[in-house]
Amino acid sequence: MTINGGINVAGASPTARTDGGGLWVGEQNILVQGRDAIKAIRAIEACLDAGIGKMVVWSHEKPFSPGDLTTSQVPHSDGAPFGDGSLYAAAPHGATVAAAAGLRAPFLTIAMISGVIQGGENFSILHPTAGVRRYRVARVDGDKIEIRPPLREAVVAGAEINFLRVGCVCKLANPDEFLDALDAQRGAGLLEATASWVEDFTRAS
Repeated sequence: MTINGGINVAGASPTARTDGGGLWVGEQNILVQGRDAIKAIRAIEACLDAGIGKMVVWSHEKPFSPGDLTTSQVPHSDGAPFGDGSLYAAAPHGATVAAAAGLRAPFLTIAMISGVIQGGENFSILHPTAGVRRYRVARVDGDKIEIRPPLREAVVAGAEINFLRVGCVCKLANPDEFLDALDAQRGAGLLEATASWVEDFTRAS
């Protein structure tokens, strides 16, 4: 999220903040077991199209979420479960935006649904155009929070804030290495692939 200009004649290293607040990057180790799982991850890799395609990458933040945000089990809209009797897992959003905020706003006014926010929590917002985007609470002042990065898109009052299952639209940053481990360990019972992700802003054509 910053640009360093190098060391100047005074021996200082000036650092400037980028306007958009930087990019989220991350790494996941993916354990893959069995024929169907290997085919599934190969299909995902194909959809990611050597770093051109994108997907929402999730992290599970339950240990750090405010309050008792437990995942509930719910049926279809007509009350019926899946054919095997299982239900949907519904993650509560935890808070809503209390006042509209514009693009690149570094502050949000929120209405908590459960618990008390302290700072340091990660959350995501589903934006109409930018999709799911990830943020972190930097400071808390009553119902007003300072966030990083600044908003990727304007939000309206009532927009949901999800502290439990936090996502971000990303592309694969290491397409050449992603499936090497699978090819090298062909036939093993438990395989591992490593995905390096970087936040993506390209628009679909």
